[in-house]
Amino acid sequence: MTKLNSSFRIGDVEIPHRTVLAPMAGVTNSAFRTIAKEFGAGLVVMEMIS
Repeated sequence: MTKLNSSFRIGDVEIPHRTVLAPMAGVTNSAFRTIAKEFGAGLVVMEMIS
């Protein structure tokens, strides 16, 4: 069984652990960054902005 705190790679980029935070449409950037900071997301995906 794979542990959530183990790293993985996407091409040449190493992701420090397996927790990925998906885009949250309609939620402020401040709240999004706070969740990532508090829960320690290994990878954060942001939607495009204009």
